Parts: sequence; structure tokens; C-alpha cells
Amino acid sequence: MKNNKYSDYKIFHFEDKINSFKEDIVTSPVYVRIKPTNVCNHGCFFCVYSTGFRAKDKANHLISGMHSDINEKDTIPTEKLMEILEDLHELGVKAVTYSGGGEPLLHKDIIKIMQQTLNYNIDLSILTNGQLLNGDRAYVLSKAKWVRISMDYSNSKQMVSSRNVKDSSFNEVIENIINFSKIKQKSCELAVNYIIYNGNFHNIYDFSKLLKEIGVENVRYSPMWVPDFYDYHSKIAEDVQRQLDKVSTLIDNSFTINTTYNIQPNSSHSINRSYERCYIMQTVPVIAADMCVYTCHNKAYDKTGKIGSIKDMRFKEMWFSDATKDFFKNFNPKEACRHECSNDRKNIIINSFLDANVDNFI
Repeated sequence: MKNNKYSDYKIFHFEDKINSFKEDIVTSPVYVRIKPTNVCNHGCFFCVYSTGFRAKDKANHLISGMHSDINEKDTIPTEKLMEILEDLHELGVKAVTYSGGGEPLLHKDIIKIMQQTLNYNIDLSILTNGQLLNGDRAYVLSKAKWVRISMDYSNSKQMVSSRNVKDSSFNEVIENIINFSKIKQKSCELAVNYIIYNGNFHNIYDFSKLLKEIGVENVRYSPMWVPDFYDYHSKIAEDVQRQLDKVSTLIDNSFTINTTYNIQPNSSHSINRSYERCYIMQTVPVIAADMCVYTCHNKAYDKTGKIGSIKDMRFKEMWFSDATKDFFKNFNPKEACRHECSNDRKNIIINSFLDANVDNFI
């Protein structure tokens, strides 16, 4: 059976980073998420990054309230991205994920950018809607560590309804998955993040079975974020869990599943944080399409999570500035993160570890 790539304990393999927390010093990030562009070719009604501004958005678009400072037209210039990658290489950053904002594969020079990431021996990965996972883009990504496709549909009708795309899009994405599974290197995991809402959970098992058959190696199930999260999901949670229990029978040496569909008040979907220091922001910051650096993807395009701007400054200068050090020291998740937090459990574990009394009475 494969090791858990989503484990919250992975950070403990990075002793230098843990020691930096103990010593309260700023060191290089381990991993950086980059949002190359906010432009997107899909119009998902639940997209947390859209405030209803996309051309494809319809009247039923949900407003998450989490990324209110986003501008759809923002794109990081290629020259700036090359500069950022040079800095990350110099700082010893080990991995980069390209994600949205928008659809990262829409950046005009994304092939060049991803190839340079590989040239620097930085582990490459991407979160994509899969529509453009073909041609030279697919060839470069065949050398990535993982490619994860965001889906919230099990057929063409659902995809058209949720993403406001043309009817042929479903078959195009499925064909891209099939073709990519054939060309990718063995070390590259092909995965799907399936976002669950009240209109797409009935066929989870059959669709997961199909994904396994066409070469997908992992499916991660996540609940759609809505402002009335617990009330919304409590109405479908039992039925969803029955489907997920059935999906678990598909697990073998070639196919795994993970789920964050945890509809409990103390889960990461809670708006209440139990700690006053966030350590993940020092480990996995986000560089967004507005050329600002944020604490995490949940706080991207939210001024309360803005560590600093690199529009007129190199990343390495901003990261080791006094202003950044002060930000890390003064940022309080109890006050600033009153929303979904995908890193909540990781922060709980790290804070508990750092708070433990060190003596011989284990």
C-alpha cells in the first residue's frame, strides 16, 4: 500500500524547519504554491476565488467571502516568474505547485515556467481543471511529482451545470486523463480532487471506479465550502459517507483515496482556531498572481493574510526582511482566520509538539 501523501505529520521529516520554530528564526520555505494567473476557462458556481466577476459566472454563484481582494486580470509576468524561480532555487526550496486563482495552464509561458522549475531540480506539481492537460503541457507535466485534476462532476450534464462549460468538455477532460496516464513517468502520481456538493454525490462510487480504470491513482474527496457549511452538508453527510465507504473497497496497491469530508464542528472547516501561532505560513507560503505573498491559499487575495509584495522586490529580499519577521510574530490565527483552514490540523500538531515539556519522563 502507498504511503499517505496527505499526512499532516510530513513536516517532522524537516528537522531544520522544526528547529527554526523552536528558535523563532525565519528560514527558507520548504515548499511554495504559485498562482501564475487569475484568468480561468471554467466558471465553477462554487469557486472560492471568484466573487461573481468571471464572464462565465451565473446568478447562482456562491460568494465565499474568502478572497475579496482578487482581480481576475492579474497575471505574473514571465520575467518575474523566472526571477522568483531563481530565488527559490537559491534558497533551497524543494517543491512548487502551480494552482489557481485561475487555471495555471492558461499562462502564456507556463510550459517554459514549468520546465525551468524542473531545470532547477525543484519538485513540480499542479492543480488544474484538466481541460488543457495535453500536448507540450502534458509532456512537461509527465515529469512532475503529481498532477491533480479538480472535478465536481461525474458526467457531462453535471459538468455543464456546475462549471458553465460546453457539453464536449467532459469527454475532453476524460480523454486528457487517459492520454496523460499513458505518457507520465511512474514517479508522477495522477490524482483527482473531487469536490462534493448536494448535486453530485449520488454517483461517487461508479465515477471513482471509472477514474481508477482510466489511470487515476488517487482521489481526494473534499466538501464544497459554503458560508452555511454545517447546515448545508449535514443534510447529505450520511448519504455521502455511504458512498465513500463503498469507494474504499476500490483501494489496492495502484489506487488510494483520501477524504476531508469531515462534517464536525472541530474539523478544519470550523471557523475557530485553537492556537495563536501559524507555522505553516513559514513552511508553505503562496505567491499569488497579484505578485503578493500570502500565508496560505485560504488567505490568498485577502489583505489580512498578505505577508508582503514582491512586485518591486525580489522574493528572497521580502522573505528575510524585518517586516516579514514581524508579520510572522504578530499574525494571530484566532483573529485572522475565521474561515475554512486546510492547514488547521497541521498547526494544531506543530503547536502541541512545541508546547510539550522536554524531559525524560515520556
